[in-house]
Amino acid sequence: MPRPPAERIQRIPRACSLFLSGLFLSCLFLSGCTETPEPRPLPPTTAAALPSTLTPTAQPPTTGPPPGPTPAPAPAPSNSVVFTPAFQELRATLELFSREKLDEGASAVLIKAKVGQQEWTLAEGVLTREGRVAVQPGHRFHVGEQFRTLLAVSVMKLVEEGRLGLDDPLAAYLPGSVSAGTAVTIRQLLGDVADLPAGLAASERAPGAPGPDALLGLVVEQLRGVPLGTVLRTDVLTPLNLRSTELLDANSAIPDDLVHGYVQLEGETMDVTRTGLQDGIANGGLVSTVEDISAFHTALLRGELVQPASLIAMKGTVFDDYGLGLDHWDDRCTNGSYYGHAGDVPGYGSIAMSSADGNRQLSIFMAYPPQAVSTQPSALALEMTGVAQVALNAGCRFQFR
Repeated sequence: MPRPPAERIQRIPRACSLFLSGLFLSCLFLSGCTETPEPRPLPPTTAAALPSTLTPTAQPPTTGPPPGPTPAPAPAPSNSVVFTPAFQELRATLELFSREKLDEGASAVLIKAKVGQQEWTLAEGVLTREGRVAVQPGHRFHVGEQFRTLLAVSVMKLVEEGRLGLDDPLAAYLPGSVSAGTAVTIRQLLGDVADLPAGLAASERAPGAPGPDALLGLVVEQLRGVPLGTVLRTDVLTPLNLRSTELLDANSAIPDDLVHGYVQLEGETMDVTRTGLQDGIANGGLVSTVEDISAFHTALLRGELVQPASLIAMKGTVFDDYGLGLDHWDDRCTNGSYYGHAGDVPGYGSIAMSSADGNRQLSIFMAYPPQAVSTQPSALALEMTGVAQVALNAGCRFQFR
């Protein structure tokens, strides 16, 4: 039976009262959840302090730190992007690594890290051990075997055009380039050097014999009909506007902004900057910056340089230790892989590592503490790679174990 109008009118104020009471309690609850948080700390300046404990190198030179540089003016800090706690942990790890290596005698350390919109660059040390010029983020260095990744792009472009096959024998393009009876393919030359046939590994090659990178460079030059430096400019450097990356040769003048490298030879410290400039197609001749190397890997992994099938081939499978001109490591942030390459030549070490989407990146360069030349990989190169992986994994909130 319908309620009389008077009873319905009496219930309206009561209902409104209950509604307003509930609304008031909801507002109290929400205000507790959405209370304005304490302001996050502003990011510290991106300019790293230059070491103040560097001492001049005695004659004959020792493996100690080079003379202290004249500090460059520090840029004003930018407050446009706030560093997250995870990114600050990444930065702290790398700052500690840099200080340790400088204390051990490294003459320069350059680092560029990026996680999303957060970017940070570190430059510590000196351009040369004899001078007092502070190294800058834009100074160039020998990238060593990182050259293989750029070379792989030019090789894969020839494969995409149908002018080269990954499983073609090298002898089809360079007859007599390897000893009789040695069968080696383009894929093998571009893959893990540890899997090369006998006679092509660095420890087994005759003095002066071309290595896998030099042989691939000769193939590319033959098919393109121009020097390899021109090919790299066409395939990679010009499209990406990488103006600081250049393939030098033995006749090239040493650029003023090239960080010098040193080794120990018969108890004396020797400058090996020029010895890295070999024949224009050896990996020691490519110089670049942490900015250019980072930009290159971003473009490569986002498919801007080669077709998807070529990039998949370069990455290799999860079961491979190495792809085609591209190395990979465990990414605990995504349970996937980091991609990039390490560089290790006398006097210099470097590593470039990037997440599969290019969103998290790290590039490190070091002018090694002077040490004896060895055919084995430098322990510092292995340490640098491990630090890079740990630092990048520290840059995310959650990790897969």
